[in-house]
Amino acid sequence: MEGTKQQISKLVNKSNNILIATPENINGDTLGSAFALTDALEKTGKRAKLFIPKEIPQKLQFLPKKNSLSSDNFLEREFILSIDNPQDHINKLYYEKDNERLYLYLKGKKNIKQENLSIKPSRFFDLIFTLGVKDFESLGKAFEYNPELFFETPIVNIDNRPENGNFGEINLVDIAFSSVSELTLEIIDFLNRNLINKEVATWILTGLIDATDNFQSPKTTPRTFNNAALLINRGANQQEIIRYLYKTKSLDFLRLWGRILHKLSWDKNKNLIWGHIEEKDFKQMNTPPNSVQQIIDEMKTVFPGLKTIALFWQKSEQEKNKNTNQLKVGGLIYSVNTEFVRQLSIQLNGVLKNNILFFEIKNSFSKEVEKQIIDLIDNNV
Repeated sequence: MEGTKQQISKLVNKSNNILIATPENINGDTLGSAFALTDALEKTGKRAKLFIPKEIPQKLQFLPKKNSLSSDNFLEREFILSIDNPQDHINKLYYEKDNERLYLYLKGKKNIKQENLSIKPSRFFDLIFTLGVKDFESLGKAFEYNPELFFETPIVNIDNRPENGNFGEINLVDIAFSSVSELTLEIIDFLNRNLINKEVATWILTGLIDATDNFQSPKTTPRTFNNAALLINRGANQQEIIRYLYKTKSLDFLRLWGRILHKLSWDKNKNLIWGHIEEKDFKQMNTPPNSVQQIIDEMKTVFPGLKTIALFWQKSEQEKNKNTNQLKVGGLIYSVNTEFVRQLSIQLNGVLKNNILFFEIKNSFSKEVEKQIIDLIDNNV
């Protein structure tokens, strides 16, 4: 790893404008790492910008959005028009525009030929860090809006997952680390340990705690605890982080959480919990279905020995150009077995976000539908 860190340091030293990019499905680990790295790079005199998605989990809203770029900023493109020997060709420049075209006037004594002109996109960033990004597609809009940027700019790829595609010019991918936050700490510490001030330490500790479920995850190692101690010594406020990540809950959320607890089923032998949420539960508790992901996070904390969690609910959506509603079953499945969740996503045609499977089935909810899904889980757990 020392050789890789030296390579990263050399690349940082010769770069001026640096972009930090995270997955569209962001979590506390990647967000905390990104804020910390952005701030640390700025302290070294670099111009660093962070692209983060619009949708940030509610529990992470307490983190300041430092030097972040919006999707709208990323949509803006800049192009450079260059002219050979402008002192020979041009002594006046002006433009006009109407609703359809822009007219650029170049006035001079000599004729300007087409080969004297060139136009190309401006390359503002000369280095990109990707944090917890397994492939370009998981960058979402950052890649969709500006794919050539990622193909033409050197990339430092930092991740701790085995499925990472190693797409960077430099790949710091190490599955022995508990989190992207710990790997980011290694980089910042290598650049200059004095960069780890109270703010940077708090960002990294937030990511570390979120990635390890407050040090209860099997990924937690003695190195994790040593790094946490270092960060706390540098001023990270552990109690404040835990309060926001685990203790600050709205009354409506707690009521929904209580309603779900009352309906849970448990297979003790397989460490599997599942439950059904009725559509009226969301309405009565004034809580949207997307809060179910937070319920999953809560279950992982309350029941640390669980291997698999599944939650289902009824959805109804109006069909396009019709006056009828289409009934669907929405669901989330979490498992400590990442390969199992990946295989299940294929079978259920779902989407993986932070190791949680989101899926929909065109059907009305029934005990039979629930049994089919649980049987599918049983056959794979």
